[in-house]
Amino acid sequence: MSIWFSETEFRRSGVLSLGIHMDVDGEAEVAEDRITLNVAFMSEIKEDFDFRETLRNVCHRLNGPQAMSPRDAAKELAALRDQLETYFAMEEFYGYFQQAATTNPGVNHKADLLRSDHESLFLQLNELVDLAEQIVYRECSKRVTIRDLAEKLDSFCEALADHEQDEMELMMRLHNEVLGVGD
Repeated sequence: MSIWFSETEFRRSGVLSLGIHMDVDGEAEVAEDRITLNVAFMSEIKEDFDFRETLRNVCHRLNGPQAMSPRDAAKELAALRDQLETYFAMEEFYGYFQQAATTNPGVNHKADLLRSDHESLFLQLNELVDLAEQIVYRECSKRVTIRDLAEKLDSFCEALADHEQDEMELMMRLHNEVLGVGD
């Protein structure tokens, strides 16, 4: 059974609250928030969201024997960017969460790094959209072609696949820790 919170309920739930404790001098000290994953929500997001299918379609069309026009490439990459933004927003709001007390600093550090990857991946795709639009409006060198755009999209796809694999490995690690499996 899934339980959905409004943003207000989410904030009041304590998930985002800071832990406060007394340091050795008797001063109140705010504990640093730690990031971890909500494995159930993250799995559901990854299974249900159709971003990957759209990405495969765009890659296939850009790399296909009959390359799409620069205008179509710009349009499809912009749509892909919008889907990526939604995908990452869902992951960040429902898949990652902050907790004041940390039980596994290695997981917390890795989750924080993975969440911060979202911005750089989004910006990388945004640069592809910009490049496609520059090709459409002839704002770049004539030597820049759709083939160059396809190569850059392939690099983006590799970076995204690595990121997704790292998230899946972290989810499995957390899942196995809950079940008591592993080393």
